[in-house]
Amino acid sequence: MPKPDRPAPHRRNAISNWPAVMPSKTAKPELIVFIGLTGSGKSYLAERWAAARGYSCINSDQLRKELAGVAPESRHHVPFNVGLYSTEMTRRTYGEMLKRAAAAISQGEAGVVLDGSYGAEALRNQVIDTLGGLCSIHFIHCHCSESVVKARFQLRAQDSKAISDGRWEIYQGQKKNFVVPEWVQGGSLLHLDTDDHAEVLLARVDRFVEGS
Repeated sequence: MPKPDRPAPHRRNAISNWPAVMPSKTAKPELIVFIGLTGSGKSYLAERWAAARGYSCINSDQLRKELAGVAPESRHHVPFNVGLYSTEMTRRTYGEMLKRAAAAISQGEAGVVLDGSYGAEALRNQVIDTLGGLCSIHFIHCHCSESVVKARFQLRAQDSKAISDGRWEIYQGQKKNFVVPEWVQGGSLLHLDTDDHAEVLLARVDRFVEGS
């Protein structure tokens, strides 16, 4: 039986009780980039890991809709790479994510979390090229079985507040084009199977970032 997008009902309470982790003022700022296919659980983890650290979290789906002038919860069920999710709109969105991350770090924030698919190597390299001189960069590649992905999409379809428009058809389109990173020059990389409880996964991310 696959675990749902929110792997256990008690997760929210368990996570919300964590104290915020404040890095040393002398530490180099850090950028944590949660990447993966839609339905991989990256947004769920990115938001909660950022909150636990007190970092800003820039979500590609939310920013994409902001740039388009539509409500975050509005549904846009269009084919892969069309309309709101066209190649040009994706380019704009990911470019703006980097601008906002750079601005936050330049203004003294200790860290920023980026949340997007980043399936193209060129997009990941752009992160390194743009922000590598400002901060330490860590990529978290979130993945899971397709049975878990399908279960998560079923839950998402029932959530009126869901921002992501990801569904099975979009997952299949992304999968054809997604280049799984084997390593990242200028940054560190963790492959994270998200078919587990949130507190376990967030602890793994903590250990990875702190040990990199």
